Amino acid sequence: MPEHYEIRIRGHLDAGWSDWFAGLALTHPRGDETLLAGELPDQAALHGLLERIRDLNLTLLSVICGGPTTGGSNSETGKRD
Repeated sequence: MPEHYEIRIRGHLDAGWSDWFAGLALTHPRGDETLLAGELPDQAALHGLLERIRDLNLTLLSVICGGPTTGGSNSETGKRD
């Protein structure tokens, strides 16, 4: 069953990279970060995407599985708002 993922990496990638990253949407929510968000069909697809990030020597900041998030993290609890 497909799962929704949000993957944050350091640096700016333009929308042209979307196809290379399994069709995930690329946005720039803050500073020098790119957010890749969307559904992946299974864990194998997630691992393949993480390998591409590694192969490009990009810095992985976070991986969140679940529904789309709408806020920043709460500094006291570490949980998303």
